[in-house]
Amino acid sequence: MKIFNQLALILGVWATGEYISSFIQNIVVIPGSIIGMILLFLLLQFEVIKIDSIKEFSDFFLDNMAIFFIPAGVSLINSLNLIIDNIFVLLISIALSTAIVMYVTGIIVEKMIQNKAKEN
Repeated sequence: MKIFNQLALILGVWATGEYISSFIQNIVVIPGSIIGMILLFLLLQFEVIKIDSIKEFSDFFLDNMAIFFIPAGVSLINSLNLIIDNIFVLLISIALSTAIVMYVTGIIVEKMIQNKAKEN
């Protein structure tokens, strides 16, 4: 019964995110699942929901995460012609975005190391 309660709690937060998303879609388009994750994070951060109340079911999701990537992989295979037609644009986009993420991550890590050194 504990697993069902954890599932109901996670699905309730997700459904609330979808509900909020349906109201704000005219202002800004944010998927309900993203709003649900932000809402769950805030509820956990402010200890409205205790980690123990969702731990077992969330561990199950994390342990079986690979299963959730199967539909995306199948979709990529179905779109293979589109990918082949735009291969150079995709490769440039991937290389550029990877370089930007690495650069920004490096800057943030350096700032954090400097802040940590100042504290000590």
